[in-house]
Amino acid sequence: MAFTKSAWSLVLSAGLSAALTLSPVPPQVDGAWVVSGISFWKSAKYTFENGLPDGLQIANWDTGLNWRADKANAKFNNGYLELWVPGGQNPPAGTKYVGAEVDTLESNIAYGSFRTVAILTETHGVCNGMFTYGGNTQESDIEWLSDPSNTSDRGVNHLWMTNQAVNGNDADKTSIPVAKPANPFEEHEYRIDWLYDRVEWYVDAVKVAETDKNIPWQGCVFAVNNWSNGDIGWSAGPPAQDAVFKVKSIEMYYNTL
Repeated sequence: MAFTKSAWSLVLSAGLSAALTLSPVPPQVDGAWVVSGISFWKSAKYTFENGLPDGLQIANWDTGLNWRADKANAKFNNGYLELWVPGGQNPPAGTKYVGAEVDTLESNIAYGSFRTVAILTETHGVCNGMFTYGGNTQESDIEWLSDPSNTSDRGVNHLWMTNQAVNGNDADKTSIPVAKPANPFEEHEYRIDWLYDRVEWYVDAVKVAETDKNIPWQGCVFAVNNWSNGDIGWSAGPPAQDAVFKVKSIEMYYNTL
């Protein structure tokens, strides 16, 4: 997905903090966690010291974007979920690049606060994603393009905060480039607050962007992935060497339909 149009209310131009700062646990009122005045009745925290936790699944399917998620590329090492894009891919005609994705088993999530602690990929040629997904018109993203020479970043790496177009027209999506953390190759917290009237994005507990455009309303999963399809407009690549996206934890406060 190449950057085609932006609409935003807040964009950072300076580098963000170099230090991991976690968002506070939301206060509880009558048994619900309250974020921005909204009560969320469910919560989950996923860590990876013992492999894949209950509540998550490793994807093993075609994404429809000239790459497929291969379960062999999701690994566990030193307390991290590692999502691999193998280096040097040159798929024969009729086959696709391979990457990795992990999704929640809960597929009917509707609104919430989603906090991912992760180490972004330094190796050029991939897209790291942290996102809610209920179809191509029901998606809120945080994405990192590791190769800044793609034609969306135009030489300077950004984090891309995006609500995909609810009308299905890619040109109408809301896509907000914000500054990367001072050292994106160390742990940072990346957060999406999907609210009734807006979506807010945070890095290390600091709000960096928000929009009231293209807000999803249907049931979603929450997912993390790492992929390349060779598109110079977005992921670029494929990477010459193995490219690894490391996820330390996922914390969620949410409702379901």
